[in-house]
Amino acid sequence: MANTGEKPLGIPYKYVRLVGTREALNVFFQNAEIDLASEIQGIGRELLQAVEVAIRIDMPLVLNFQGVQRISSALVGKLVLLNKKTKAEGMKLEFREMSDAVRTVIQKVMRPTDSDRN
Repeated sequence: MANTGEKPLGIPYKYVRLVGTREALNVFFQNAEIDLASEIQGIGRELLQAVEVAIRIDMPLVLNFQGVQRISSALVGKLVLLNKKTKAEGMKLEFREMSDAVRTVIQKVMRPTDSDRN
């Protein structure tokens, strides 16, 4: 990580991992399949906490779906709420490294940014 400018944040999260870079606050999901109701609630809480961190450090928020193969419609609902919150705060929210399956589910509800084509 020394050459990339990445810095793991020391905040304990169970469902996501936050990594700060010079460009953004990156959120990585811990599981490849996100579909259990108990996980969705926890992820929702942690994503909202990540928004608060991004606001404090005045950085865009990037949700990185690397390794995630499946998400539930309940998580998409959380992402819609997260999108509304970031817009209300005047923040930039990006989705990156989505599998085709994840991209398809998300695109049914919201249009990801053009940088998400990775």
